[in-house]
Amino acid sequence: MKSRWAVMAAVAALLACHVSTLGGMAAQWWNDEDMGHGFLVPLVIGWIVWIERKQWRSVPARPSWWGVPLLVAGAVLHFAAVVGVGLFADSVALLISVVGVIVCLAGFVRLRAWAFPLLLSLFMLPKLAFAYNMVTLPLQLLASRMAAGMLSAGGIGVIREGNILDVGGHRVAVAEACNGIRYLLPLGFMAVVLAYILDPKAWMRIALLAVAVPLAIIANAVRVAASAAIPPLDSGTPHLTAGAVIFLLCLAALAGARQLFHTVSVRYHA
Repeated sequence: MKSRWAVMAAVAALLACHVSTLGGMAAQWWNDEDMGHGFLVPLVIGWIVWIERKQWRSVPARPSWWGVPLLVAGAVLHFAAVVGVGLFADSVALLISVVGVIVCLAGFVRLRAWAFPLLLSLFMLPKLAFAYNMVTLPLQLLASRMAAGMLSAGGIGVIREGNILDVGGHRVAVAEACNGIRYLLPLGFMAVVLAYILDPKAWMRIALLAVAVPLAIIANAVRVAASAAIPPLDSGTPHLTAGAVIFLLCLAALAGARQLFHTVSVRYHA
């Protein structure tokens, strides 16, 4: 009973200290289409913790004072974020504080039992602005080059000027929103979750995450090429629908990659 009250008090304290952090994260998930998958992450984490409750409950809780330095580090980072460092730092402070609470109340053994859902929480962190700005233009140019190559390989005449494609007078600019991050982040998250659902081997999660990176880049280039070749797909509902269809095809490709890796692994160990 005492431990239950301790958990409730710790959760209440975290919520009180980080309510603005959670509000900022939710606002970005809602307003930034690249981060829309953020709403799904805590639901998946809660689902995993629930279905694995027998396993982690069987691990004896061993509270440790080593959680206190983590709580201090989280508090310092939270203070720095409040005075101007930003939402990303504040979100990291929240995760550090959660880890500190777990170690204080249940120890490192319980932390290891929850390692996977805690790692999944990284997918709901806000985008780090300077890192995002650094990769945006290179990804835009890569998408335009790949899309132009796809169109040329398909026998469609295309002229590329930087991040602008011209197909028979129909010009498509590969905007910042088309840099591929919109595919990369949710597809990486779904790759890890798909591996968790379909395969018990931990290495499969890493393998599918590695596959998701080039797959997202290729999928984005396909979307750009389709928008350039078929003008109605350039904007509006058709553009969104095409993006959703391509994303579903990417999920199917990930499932196929998992089956391929599984088959190769079985044959290798046979």
